[in-house]
Amino acid sequence: MRLLAVALTCLFAASCASAPPPQPREVTLTIHGKAVLSAADLEAQAEAQLAYTLDFGYVARAGSAAVKCWFARKSGEKFDVDEKLWCGPVQVPGTAPSPDWVPVPLKEVTKTAEGVKFEVQPPQVPQSGARSTPASKLVRTDGTELDPAKPDEPVAGPEFLAVLPDDEKKTNAELGLGDLDVRLRDDLLAVRGTGWANPDTWPTPDGVLRASPGNRLRVMRLHVEKLFATDSGFRSTNWHGWAPQPSELALEVPGKRHQLPQDRLPDNGSVLVVYTVPDSGEAERLVIGSVGVKSLEQRMEIPSGKRVGDAPKALLRAGGATTSMPTQKIKIGSTEFGMKVNGVRLGVRRPVKTNELAMYDMVSASAPDKALLEILLTTSGGEPDSAAAYATKDLITVTLPGGATAPQVGVRYDGGVLPTAIVVEVPADVRSVSLGLKEGSLDLPRLGKVDLKALEAPVSIPLDF
Repeated sequence: MRLLAVALTCLFAASCASAPPPQPREVTLTIHGKAVLSAADLEAQAEAQLAYTLDFGYVARAGSAAVKCWFARKSGEKFDVDEKLWCGPVQVPGTAPSPDWVPVPLKEVTKTAEGVKFEVQPPQVPQSGARSTPASKLVRTDGTELDPAKPDEPVAGPEFLAVLPDDEKKTNAELGLGDLDVRLRDDLLAVRGTGWANPDTWPTPDGVLRASPGNRLRVMRLHVEKLFATDSGFRSTNWHGWAPQPSELALEVPGKRHQLPQDRLPDNGSVLVVYTVPDSGEAERLVIGSVGVKSLEQRMEIPSGKRVGDAPKALLRAGGATTSMPTQKIKIGSTEFGMKVNGVRLGVRRPVKTNELAMYDMVSASAPDKALLEILLTTSGGEPDSAAAYATKDLITVTLPGGATAPQVGVRYDGGVLPTAIVVEVPADVRSVSLGLKEGSLDLPRLGKVDLKALEAPVSIPLDF
């Protein structure tokens, strides 16, 4: 009897230990207190619509589990829900690695004594770089509940891409990155890849990120300078026609082109781009797209740095310099002062003032083997008080190494006696020019008719960048 009692006790304990956990039960969901008719069909229809957004890459899977659509519970109410579904978890390309959710609105169709019938509207897919997350707990018609504020360990699915801030305080070695040196630029955007890795995992504020089966994780460190924001030449708000449009930065992986959102990129700083690629496929490519009348795309393979396709020769060089710039001593009327070179920029498009009404326009190089050289000017030693740059510009010459004069294609000025910038066209491979003031006489505001002349030989400007 004692053995039987022990056996029964053990059998009872085992049966208790192996008892399955309570299963969710189907529930009736309500909106404004009225039952939602065919709620399970609404979940299925929304999931079918979201499948298209996944197939076209508008959002990426945030893990290996199937993407489902849920109702959001109203605060304090267990089964009274909002008039929209939330589908996920997914990841909107360009956001942080944290899971995102796609809202799917519902439209009321009919109302009866039994409840309200709704139909599913198109998913409201967040724009690249924008986040969308429900503020309350989620529930499905089968009784399953989920708290989106407590996500599972993050998983990067196919077509995953996150742009994370980087304060540049840690070295590549400290981050687990290898060194990288790839550069792409145009006249409005400059990008330099400084680090790259193919890690198994990557730490995030939400946990350790890993790639889903069939994918590999990549991390690239990028230094970005938005010249449209940092270059003083683009600060005018008075453009003739359309203002220049910011250049676009993209990452191409096999089967997908990711546009890196402008608002996730600093004006001048570093980011970490975390993304996935298929286990097998071609190398990814970094792309700069110049937007405008002469649109241009430049591509470079990562991490090899191999260029794909042609680019204007000027854009294969660094964009300019601001150190060790010379000064020529000149005289206007009775005033002697310095015409100082304050920096140079080399590219294929530059902003210039088109008329005395202060309208600005973009000018372009005339051929792929030509470049636009912008010489920034300032004065030293006390310039004459005259808004005469529109006239003195014609006496400032830029000479090429062979002795030819570089044609002037535009200037910028701000009310001083000399232009603030002179733009000339030069061969794309030019390594130096000289700048000087020609002798002449002009009738200038406040000064009247005066003589202008150089007191020193033209100055040499090195372009060894």
